[in-house]
Amino acid sequence: MTKPSFDVAMLATPHIDHYAKATQANWQAYCDRHGYQFVCWRETVLDDMHLIWSKIEWMRRHMRQMTADWLVVVDADTVVNKPDKELADLVLAHPGKDFLISEDCSRRFGIPMPLSLRGVVSARTLRPPNCGFMMIRASDFGIRFLDEWLENGRGKFKHIADVFPREQWVLWLSLFREQRDRIAVLGTEVMRMGNQPLLDRSTDWSDAFVLHDKRLPLCESLSVADLPLDP
Repeated sequence: MTKPSFDVAMLATPHIDHYAKATQANWQAYCDRHGYQFVCWRETVLDDMHLIWSKIEWMRRHMRQMTADWLVVVDADTVVNKPDKELADLVLAHPGKDFLISEDCSRRFGIPMPLSLRGVVSARTLRPPNCGFMMIRASDFGIRFLDEWLENGRGKFKHIADVFPREQWVLWLSLFREQRDRIAVLGTEVMRMGNQPLLDRSTDWSDAFVLHDKRLPLCESLSVADLPLDP
């Protein structure tokens, strides 16, 4: 069976270059290793919405012209921890799903601990999704999904579209509920760190494919050789 192909993208505007240059290099090296295309979106493209919504608009645009089977979008504070792992492994582990997304949880002794009550209530699950790592199948479904996400942010849920966590909150209240059967929330494949440094020291990150590290934006300067940071 032919392996699926992947485009990997990151939104990283110049004002976060002090750490994002390093994470871009980390993802570029990973993509070069496996033959994936990597692109960094360097500018905002929506003047009427918060910067983060430009990520959704860039996804919409890319989906319409891409030739790969999947679009993978990662936040600038994520790093590859297990570069030997292939993205196809995630797809194969979740057959029949069209949208894979990381969880908005910290892991403590292997147990997912949701990061916000708002997420639990809005998404109606103890493992709400986090937009720091997303994989969406290039398909009519993917195009409609992204179109509706942006439409929801400008329409029905405009009142919360600029309230943290913005595009994530809109997702929780709308498409995550409506398309739940086509969505997989990843577990220890993508692990969150940096929210509770003391507890982080007792967590095993060694098998995580990707680390979503909230300490990275606090670094005054960073090189790819520094990544991943020690717990």
